[in-house]
This record gives sequence, C-alpha cells and structure tokens, in this order.
Amino acid sequence: NERDLWRILDMITVNKGNTLVITGAGVSTESGIPDYRSPEGSYSKGHKPLTHQEFVRKVHLRKRYWARSLLGWKYFDSVSPCYSHYALAELERSGYISGIITQNVDRLHKRVGSSNLIELHGHNDEVKCLNCGYTRPRREYQLLLEDVNSDWMERHFSTSDNVDIRADGDAHLENDDFVGFEVPNCEECGTGVMMPRVVFFGGSIPQEVKDRAMEMVVKSDGILVFGSSCQVASVYRLGKAAADKGTKVAMVNIGPTRLDPLLDIKLEARCGRALKEICRNLEISVAEGSNKAHASS
Repeated sequence: NERDLWRILDMITVNKGNTLVITGAGVSTESGIPDYRSPEGSYSKGHKPLTHQEFVRKVHLRKRYWARSLLGWKYFDSVSPCYSHYALAELERSGYISGIITQNVDRLHKRVGSSNLIELHGHNDEVKCLNCGYTRPRREYQLLLEDVNSDWMERHFSTSDNVDIRADGDAHLENDDFVGFEVPNCEECGTGVMMPRVVFFGGSIPQEVKDRAMEMVVKSDGILVFGSSCQVASVYRLGKAAADKGTKVAMVNIGPTRLDPLLDIKLEARCGRALKEICRNLEISVAEGSNKAHASS
C-alpha cells in the first residue's frame, strides 16, 4: 500500500495542475451517506432504486418515492462534508489537481468550494418541473409535501421507527398504502410533475455535461479516482477513454472495480485515510469546517 501511495504522489507531483479527480460514493460514505454497492450499501439491503421511467410513468411509485423522502430527506440534507471533500478542494486551490468530476448528487464538493466541478448525475437539492422546466429548492418542496400530507404522515409514520436511510436520499418504508398521499404539481404551470434534479437509473445525462466531462478527461495528464467501483457506464467510459489515450489512471478504493484491468495504480484504502497521507506528504493544510488543522493531525 505504501508503494502505491508513493506512486500516486509521484503522479500528482509530476502532473501538477493537470491531474483530474473523479469521485464516487466512497467519498461521501465518510459523511454518513449510504452507497449502493458496499457490503453495507443499499443493494446489500435489498434496495431496488427507482428508475427514471418508473418515476415519470407510474403514479403509485412516484408517490412511494416522495413518501419515503419524508423519512429520509432531512437526514440527507443535514450531512456535512468530510475530510475528503475539504482535502480535494484544498488540492485544487493549491494547484495540484485541475478539477473534479463527481458521481455524487449531495453537493458536498460544491459546499467546500471546489470550483472546477462537474456533477455528472445532477444534484439533489433542487426539483424541476418536467413540463415547463421551473425549478425550486428541494427543501421548500419537501416542506410543501409535509404540509399537504400531515394527516397521512400521522396515520402511517411512527416516531419510534428506526429510519433506514437509502442512497437515493429517501428511506425504507414498510407501508405500501398511498391512498390520500398527495404529490403537488408544479406551482408555475399547475400541471407538471416535479422531479429531483438528479439522473435516475435509466435516465440520460445532458449531452453538454457528458461533453464537458470528456473534454476534461482528454486534456488531463493523469486521472485519479476516489471511492468508485466505476460500474455505471457514464463513469467507466471516462476512465476507459483516458486509458485508451495512454493517460495514467490511478484508483483509491476498497474492493474490485470495473476499471481494474485498465488501472496503472490501485491503492486499497479508505478515501479519507489516503487523502490525509497525500496532503501530509505534500505539506498541505486542510480546513475542516471552521477549524484549520494540518493533515498530519
């Protein structure tokens, strides 16, 4: 592991300013957000994520999604960035990395000041009308959901329930009776369905986002992936494009990944621990929240 760490440090140093970082769920699990594919992830608990087509076409499943969000969203919205988010932002400010492409929809990279950032799968803090395109903060929409469904919540939610948070930003719900549950339409056009501004499974990433991400990959001299199994095609294609171009690709992740056959370096470690060693060796101090602390602390 130490040898792989030194090889990653050498890549970052040699390609200073032109190493691109790609992040996955393994970065945000250290903030308390569940992932999908780890032994403790949503898939391991039998969670089947809602697809884009199901959300749009099936009213019952759309109601279930929003009902579950009434249990899970407040937790998802309350999480704070972890050391990894702050460290990556500091590596960008210090000129060691060129930018970040993230699979995560939690906006934690943005909250810590990462500037050259692509949120490949969107962001979960807004909702958008599928009819007219009107957007509003998700926090406002969640409050509206609570208001119009207060009686339903009183009947079906128990304050003693142990909430099982899922990676989608919702939570497991035993109840499957959504009679009387209301999902408010768009307040602008009056008829449109409101949907989180994330790319659901089976949905499409906007072409301009895909183009910009690929442009960042092509211009980079090194790719460093943190906390992703790269199973989804949108991320795998970026790593493969870099490898096909002859760009060095490194990975920090625990467990197998789809990119393994194409990797030049793989460090089996937690993202936070690896980044603490990287920042300590580069003599970069990392601010976590309001506290300034050196990476070696």
